[in-house]
Amino acid sequence: MLDQLYLFFEALAFIVSVIQLPRLKNTAYKYFAPYLLFILVYEFGTINRWFGINGSNLWAANITLFIFFLFYSLFLRRLIKTPVFKKWVSAAILLSVFCSIINNIFFQGFFKLDSATILLQFAILVIITCVYFYELMNYTHVHLSIVSLPGFWLNTGLLFFCLVNFLIYASFAFLAYQQLMEFNLLFTIVANLAIAILYSCLTVSFLCARKVNSLL
Repeated sequence: MLDQLYLFFEALAFIVSVIQLPRLKNTAYKYFAPYLLFILVYEFGTINRWFGINGSNLWAANITLFIFFLFYSLFLRRLIKTPVFKKWVSAAILLSVFCSIINNIFFQGFFKLDSATILLQFAILVIITCVYFYELMNYTHVHLSIVSLPGFWLNTGLLFFCLVNFLIYASFAFLAYQQLMEFNLLFTIVANLAIAILYSCLTVSFLCARKVNSLL
């Protein structure tokens, strides 16, 4: 059961996003409720083996991680204020989509984990979150507490999650090649901790939400 404790944090984030919908309806955060519902369906489906084809659900993982990237990258793009940064983010998103299509068609295939593109997508999300923090530190002229900003908590959780998963995916590929699989348990614990931190930060961001979205 402990290896599924992360489900509590995902469910909590979903419940809070639904409760906060009246305050979120005039912001882009309103899209989190249906997205988190999708994530919960995927998680429960994975546990109960709803998506298995020939003993593998990697195709579902590919789709879910692709949607994860699109959702968060497009959401973060809304938070970026500098036009040139927005253009770079848009170009990076398009590049990742193109690479994912090419990789699925010509290289790793749809029914194998799209690890190369997943690494690229995590790297892009890390860069976008860093751009957000750069803008927050340099271009915010209003005196406020950054810990009261939903965007601060969202980007904090996402930065940690993406950094951890980037390292996990990169290390796992190397260790699998070297046939050093005794680190599986450690990877699972660290990955679940990263999920718990991400969704805890999301929960706080929903609780911090305001109807004014200029500083979100």
